[in-house]
Amino acid sequence: MKFTSIRYKQLVIHDLDVRFTDGEAEVTDKTTIEALRGLPAELGVRASGGRPPKEPAQG
Repeated sequence: MKFTSIRYKQLVIHDLDVRFTDGEAEVTDKTTIEALRGLPAELGVRASGGRPPKEPAQG
């Protein structure tokens, strides 16, 4: 899942081993994804991508 940091373009979160480059970071670990989602809004970190939506079943 892709995350963006709109406030700090080179943000490094050592505890989670996440490094933003030009405001973007790709994260695959579910625990880390949940931790990033729980960060304070003041940091400006938000999810910006993920899996595309599933197609509805045709029937």
